[in-house]
Amino acid sequence: MRSPPASSGPISPSSGPWSPSRSKSGVNQRQIRTFAELEFIPRAENIVFVGETGVGKTGLASALLLKAMQNGYRGLFIRAQDLFDEMYASLADRSTRRLLTALARIDVLLIDELGYLNLKSEQTNIFFKLMEERHHRHPTIITTNLSYPEWQGFLGNRALVDALLSRLRERCHTVKIDGPCLRPQTG
Repeated sequence: MRSPPASSGPISPSSGPWSPSRSKSGVNQRQIRTFAELEFIPRAENIVFVGETGVGKTGLASALLLKAMQNGYRGLFIRAQDLFDEMYASLADRSTRRLLTALARIDVLLIDELGYLNLKSEQTNIFFKLMEERHHRHPTIITTNLSYPEWQGFLGNRALVDALLSRLRERCHTVKIDGPCLRPQTG
């Protein structure tokens, strides 16, 4: 495993997604600042942001991914729907192995909006293989509106979901974000 590159500096606690106003939404600022030190990357520790729509999961996750990329790590942001669509399409052209290899090698993979989906069993199987290949090698950041017990509802196969969660959560920081929607509501 490679050593982390030198940090490009601390994240300012007075701006961005970790500003003092964020404390209202139940975000632990100290924990987020610790993540921003990027130590989770060489340790291959996953981060899962769980919360309702609009509480800032994607913003926090994206800021961490950006910080990692600014520090020389290879990263990818992908919406869960796009990822699962790519996985399903890879079955038709027999490129699943190539897709999994490419995704497994990314230093930091951010999968956004896991849970807003209807999946086929083939997609669930490929997702399990991806997470298995990243296990203990590279961290994955996931944003979701579902608590872990609800994952079986959209992934299906209970035994596979249990095995997936066992791997994902073995080295994982779960950040539950409670609070109001941060998006301005009009109309």
